[in-house]
Parts: sequence; C-alpha cells; structure tokens
Amino acid sequence: MTEKKTARKIPPKRRIFTEILKENYTFAITLIDREMTESGKDPELLYNFAICCSRTGNHKKCVSVLEELLETFPKFSERDNAFRMMIYSLIKTGNHKLAIERTDERLKLAVDDIVLLSLKASAQEKSGEIKAAIETHLRILRLRPDHKNSLNSVAYLLLEGKEPKPEEIKMAMENLKRALQLEPDNAAYLDSFGVLLSKLGKQEEARRAFEKALVKAPSEDIILEHLKKLSQSK
Repeated sequence: MTEKKTARKIPPKRRIFTEILKENYTFAITLIDREMTESGKDPELLYNFAICCSRTGNHKKCVSVLEELLETFPKFSERDNAFRMMIYSLIKTGNHKLAIERTDERLKLAVDDIVLLSLKASAQEKSGEIKAAIETHLRILRLRPDHKNSLNSVAYLLLEGKEPKPEEIKMAMENLKRALQLEPDNAAYLDSFGVLLSKLGKQEEARRAFEKALVKAPSEDIILEHLKKLSQSK
C-alpha cells in the first residue's frame, strides 16, 4: 500500500512575496495582516505592507505603517528606502511641508542623495515653491549633469505660467536639448519642448511637439491643456 503524500505547505512569507510579485497587492495585505496577527510584528512584513498600501493608493496608511516600522524597528535594514517611501506618500497625500521637513532631516545624513533631492523638489513644486524647486533641481544637475528629470523640470518650471526672461529661455532650451538627446520620445520632455516653442512664438512647431507627446502619452491631461491653450492663442 502506497503512502499518500501530504501537500507541501508554502511558508507564509514566501506566499506573501509571491502575491506581491504577481501585483496582487490587496490580497497580499490580507495575508500580511493575518500573518502578523498570528505571529506578531515583523519588520519585513511591515515594510511590504507599506509597499502594498502605496501601490494600492492608500498613501495615508502607508505613512502610518512606515512610522510604526521605523519606531518599532529602528535598525531595520531598509530604513533609507522606508524614509523615501514615506516622503513619497506624504507628497501624494498633499502633506508637502512635512515631506520637505522629513527630506531635510534625511539629507543631513545623506547630503547628496539624488532620490531625496528629487522628492524634495517635487514637494517644493507642488507646494508652490517654484524658485526653491528650481534650485533643488539645479543642485541635482550639479551632482549629475545628465539627470533627465531635473533637466526637464528646470526647463518646465522656468517656462510654465509666466513670461520667462531671455536667460531663462536660454537655460530651458539648453536643458531640453540635452533631455531630448538622452530620451527623444519622452512625452514629458516633448510637452516641455512644446511649451518652449510656444514661448518663442513658433506655434506650428509647438503644436507638432504637443501632438507627438500625446501619441506617447494620450491620457496626460496637461498635454491636452497645453494644446488647447495653444489653439486659443491663435
């Protein structure tokens, strides 16, 4: 008589990580919650819980989970990434001032951290501190001259919503030229290029740039707004 084989039980953590890899974030949250209820708090599970919250758009919960993680497990190996995720989620919840404060705290320990500086610039821009955001992006470019996002962001922030000075036009042009050399089909860069061309009075070229950007990113409302504004200015 052959002995019946019992089904091999998958360890809880492995199952959780498998679901996360499959992008089943909501189900993974349920599994993590169940596992921590049964086995107690675990830094790795809390961290992945926060990731799942972020991926499902629950940024407020993500922040609270990360605060618990960092307080309960101060020596957690992914501490730096946890802070970056927290700052990102603070920005997503509109808590820009606190995001900037948290970023500045971390920058004291990691002075030239590009990710932190990029998050700070994003928070500054969203809170209306445009001049400060430009300065932060310029700081990034001093550290990494070919940082594409900052090349584009400096140009866009110099141009959008105002009449730029000649030196601002010049800087924007140089930055966008380099950004488009690095990634010629990027919708955001093409959109910024369209804004630049419209400021230079090159309406038809601007329209083509916006239309090309729309092909790459048809769901981006800001590109449609720029195209509409261009049509109304004729």
